[in-house]
Formats: sequence, structure tokens, C-alpha cells
Amino acid sequence: MESLNYRNASAPRVAANTKEQAAEVSAVDQTVGVLRAYFSQRPDMHCLVVIDPSRLGFPKSLQQKIPVSEQPHAIVTIAHEAFPDEHRPYLVELNLSTPDGLELLAESVHLAFEDRHPDSVAQGLGQRVGGWLASNGSADVVAAHWSQQILQTDSRGRQCALRFYDSRALSLLWPMLSPGQRQALLGPVSAWHALDACGKSCIYTSTDTLLADLTLTDAQWQATHRHGLVNRALGLHMQAMERQPDPQEVEAAVASAARAEQYGLNDRDDIIAFIGHALAWHPLFDRYPKVTQALQQREPDDFYTAAVGELSPDEIEEIRRGNWVNEKSLSSAAR
Repeated sequence: MESLNYRNASAPRVAANTKEQAAEVSAVDQTVGVLRAYFSQRPDMHCLVVIDPSRLGFPKSLQQKIPVSEQPHAIVTIAHEAFPDEHRPYLVELNLSTPDGLELLAESVHLAFEDRHPDSVAQGLGQRVGGWLASNGSADVVAAHWSQQILQTDSRGRQCALRFYDSRALSLLWPMLSPGQRQALLGPVSAWHALDACGKSCIYTSTDTLLADLTLTDAQWQATHRHGLVNRALGLHMQAMERQPDPQEVEAAVASAARAEQYGLNDRDDIIAFIGHALAWHPLFDRYPKVTQALQQREPDDFYTAAVGELSPDEIEEIRRGNWVNEKSLSSAAR
């Protein structure tokens, strides 16, 4: 059973500094306001919170005042031994016409942003809240649909889990899906509010009305199997920079992961380091002549990190400046 992302549930979550806390409070308040306005304009829609219980639990304030277990909820059944009952995602239905429902909404938004703190992401602590669903169907209906979508068979015949209920996994999966695949994923969900790869609020919707399934192509499976490493590298970059990644960095991470595969890198740490260099040095750092030479001369059993370890500080600084980039390197990167 392949895991498409990483976590360390035993590590403590790290608090943000004062400046980050102020920005987070503002983002939380704004997101809560957007969600309240959205659902107030659609009173017939169910508001469902996506919960991943395999991550660290909810704070005592929620457990004492508004126990999640006593809210209307539906477990997403995953028929595989790697997903015991306590690790299966579930959907909590919120009644936003009540004070308790509004309080739980605000707390769930706070948790979603808290789980995007750079240190928490770098430690692989996961996302307890995967977003907020708007659906004409009940939590049971959506959960039943998801139960049919999570377990998939990849291009090599292996059974794998698509962890799309994790907002960081979803943010990399969604852009490569066709309109029909997006509709198949959403099913009875009209709109999925979540945090994107950059920690910003977004809405996933589909206007496709054609019947389709979520079956991924071979190329999509290849990309999906790289997503865990992409997110790991992005998390380490977030920790080093003490901020969320920007869209260009996310694109660079995804593209460099594909190039690492083309170079024949297969060691997990090597691939993460390669992606990290695309983020920290230059998106096309591997087109720098000495790096290109090192990659071409690397034997199959050689580690990439050892090969680039021969670079001097001056050479790394030259890579960062990017003055060496020319039309030839850009055209080769496009291939």
C-alpha cells in the first residue's frame, strides 16, 4: 500500500511567532466570513467538514464544549487493512444556524491554518481539516461516494490510496485532472472550500456534467507518485524560509520532481534534495553546466547529493543569480 504523503504524528506542533499569529488571525477571520456568507446564500446546502483522524487530535476546547464525535458525521469506509477505523477520514455536518455550529466552523478554520505552520508541515504532522464541502447530499451520501474513489489501482497494478481528503495532496492532484475526473471526484459535492498549496483559501468546483470516472492515466499516476516527495520538499523549504510557498515555487517543485525522475534518481532523500535545490537555488539549476555534467557522469549507484556536493559556495551563488540562464537552457528544460 503506497503512502502518497508523509507524517510524524508524535512530533509536537510548533506555535507561530507574534507577527505570523496576527496574519493568521486575519486569514482565519476572512475565511470564516467567506464560508458563512457562502452558506447563508445557499441555505439548502449541507456544510460538511473533512476530518482526518489519523493526524493529531482536536484541542480540548473542542472536545469539552462541542465534541466532534457527537456531531452528525459519516465515516468514509476504506476497505483496506492499512486504514483501521480510527484512521478513516470522516465528514462532520455543521448546523450554521446555531452558535455551536458557527463556533465549530471557526475552530475548524483555525485548525486548518494552524496545520500549515511551516515547522508543522516540515515535521510531517498532516492536515487535520481537509476543507469544507457544500453539497445537496448528506454526509452519508458524500462519504459513500468517496469510499468508491479513494482506493485505486495504479499503472503497475498496485492498489494505492488517493489521499485527496488531505488538502495538500488535493492541491497537487486537482490541476492535473480532466474536467470529467474532477466531477467524478466531487460527485455530490457542489463546491470544496480548502487551503491550496500556498496556504490560501480556494474553491474547487466543476462545471462538467458528463458521466466519467476518476481512473488516472499512466502519466497521471507517475505524477501522483511524486507528490509525496514534492510536498515533503515544499515543507522543508517552508521551514527554511519561514513562510508559505508561492505559486511559482509550487510549479518549480512539481516540474523538478519530474526531471529528477528523468535523470534516474530513485533515492528518496536524493529526490527531495533535488527538488529542494530547484526551490533554494534556481528553478532550472540542473541546466547549470557543472550540475548537468555531474548528473550525466553519475553512475546508477551514485548518490545525487554526493555528486552536487562538489559545488563550491561561489558556484552555488552563481546558480542562484541565474545569469548563466540562456535560450538553450530554457529550451532544454521545456523538453
